[in-house]
Amino acid sequence: MGMLNWPDSSRAVRRQLLLLLVCLFVVSAATVPTYAQSASEPTLPATEPLASPIWALLLEPTALRSQPDDAAEAFATLRPLAPLQVLGYAGDWAYVYNPRTKGTAYVASALLGAGEAPSPYAEADPPPVEVELDRNGWVAEDTPLAFYPTPDPTAAYTDMPAGAAIEVTAQVQGDDGQDWYRTADGDYVPVSAVQFPSPPATPAFSATAPVRPRQTFAGNWIDVNLSLPARLTAYAGSTPVRSMLVIIGRGPLATPTGTFSIMRRVANETMDSSTIGIPRRSAGGYYLTGVLFTQYFLPTGQSIHYNYWSANWGYPGSHGCLGLSYSDAAYIWSFAGVGTTVSIHY
Repeated sequence: MGMLNWPDSSRAVRRQLLLLLVCLFVVSAATVPTYAQSASEPTLPATEPLASPIWALLLEPTALRSQPDDAAEAFATLRPLAPLQVLGYAGDWAYVYNPRTKGTAYVASALLGAGEAPSPYAEADPPPVEVELDRNGWVAEDTPLAFYPTPDPTAAYTDMPAGAAIEVTAQVQGDDGQDWYRTADGDYVPVSAVQFPSPPATPAFSATAPVRPRQTFAGNWIDVNLSLPARLTAYAGSTPVRSMLVIIGRGPLATPTGTFSIMRRVANETMDSSTIGIPRRSAGGYYLTGVLFTQYFLPTGQSIHYNYWSANWGYPGSHGCLGLSYSDAAYIWSFAGVGTTVSIHY
């Protein structure tokens, strides 16, 4: 192979280098890969803005989402009657402005009803926090839920029925000089309206169970005797360590009998009757937040949990669950775990 002979003229050299660069550019452009959208990736609908935004109200507890998609990130779950301003639509989703957070999100259009512009309190800056809290309680009587801590009735947007659970995150001073609680949803209620359970008592261990079970199990396990008054007893092997009265299922939703085991545990649960086929607003419907120490033993929803809305200890009063007092539920939470045997019988 002969040696490459470079031209003597510098002008010829520049022309040859320029031609080489052009060739390299053409070759590299031809080899750049192109990418097409995967057929499996969903295409989100485009958001069409409204010429004139309108106000709406939520019809039921609803999660606000980052995109018009049920799988999108959930920002928060708002209560029924919470006001939202509809800015546009994306398919079956509404693009809304939340006056409480001054942010935007998406919500299914079917969950919105006609509404009016809320009170200016909805956009008021919150007062400074005096005490940070993390407590679960309930309202002792029907109580207005307010956008802002003030007795002005225009600040309230819905009512909490007596006995409704409430999660308190802070104490603030209202514009009336009184103390108010801020809820986990950013709403406000007077301190005087909220009650909290007494702290768990030191476990009072029992030497004997009311009725010795026909069968025992190794390790820690739970025996439930449905004969009235119904009783739940914690056992270590064949030794009873604590026994307590328990609320059981009633009517067609009686607590099932059999040998089960704890499947999963939720320290602070929200219970929704619609998940077991009972509409929330129908007879027997419910939507309960702050259900502490919940331990499920059946995939159909039956569980052992703290029952703050009833005190019918030892008798039927639930939809199949086993309801306990705060101290008893707290004890069973520390005593049991996933896999703990639960034996239920008459």
